[in-house]
Amino acid sequence: MEAIVYDEPGSPDVLRLGKHPTPEPDPNEVLVRVHATALNRADTMQRQGRYPPPDGASPILGLEMAGTVEEVGENVIDWKPGDPVMGLLAGGGYAEYAVIHQDVALAIPPGLTLGEAAAIPEVFLTAFQALHWIGEVESGENVLIHAGASGVGTAAIQLVREAGAHPYVTASGPKHDVCYELGAKHAVNYREEDFAPVVRERTGGHGADLIIDFVGAPYFDPNLDALAEDGRVVMLSTLGGATVQEADLRKLFAKR
Repeated sequence: MEAIVYDEPGSPDVLRLGKHPTPEPDPNEVLVRVHATALNRADTMQRQGRYPPPDGASPILGLEMAGTVEEVGENVIDWKPGDPVMGLLAGGGYAEYAVIHQDVALAIPPGLTLGEAAAIPEVFLTAFQALHWIGEVESGENVLIHAGASGVGTAAIQLVREAGAHPYVTASGPKHDVCYELGAKHAVNYREEDFAPVVRERTGGHGADLIIDFVGAPYFDPNLDALAEDGRVVMLSTLGGATVQEADLRKLFAKR
């Protein structure tokens, strides 16, 4: 099959169209003819050599895809050839064919194109996990989403609204309109103002009950300043750095 491959880590210029063996589904897997995939930050980091794939994963980039079922393993009962499908992968989306376990393959909602469906699994499942499985968001809570205009950020805004909670975001000024269109209650331009006092003011002094953070070390202290008592912080990345040089743990204790 054809696939987007690279021989050495580097810039986008290292990517090329090449040949790769077509994967074979095991008894519990589905072979999908890929019609569309999506670009995520993890793909760019893996291409740069900064994000190694999990053991046993395809060396081909691509964490999500949408397409049609080509073949099913002998234990697969819910899928048949020709079914439209989308899903989250450990790798392999940048190819003509990809395999996915039957339990994590997802039916495509009516009305969505394959291109639209391919952009859903990675960002929405990541946001859902952070908000519900880990963050345990509840109706009426204030949720601060950093990188609100990112893929996961835009998904999180919509999921927070669906949960009956109030989404606040940080994003650069030009991206505020997108965040408001998706339902953000207030957007803070992190390049021009400190987000913590703004969030506390906008929530009547209460603060954020839940914070979804991608930045890491630079936001450690301001996150605590913005956090409500008994609030939760879910960290999804450390794009701004992973090491906090100095931290006043009394701030952490004060949040209980």
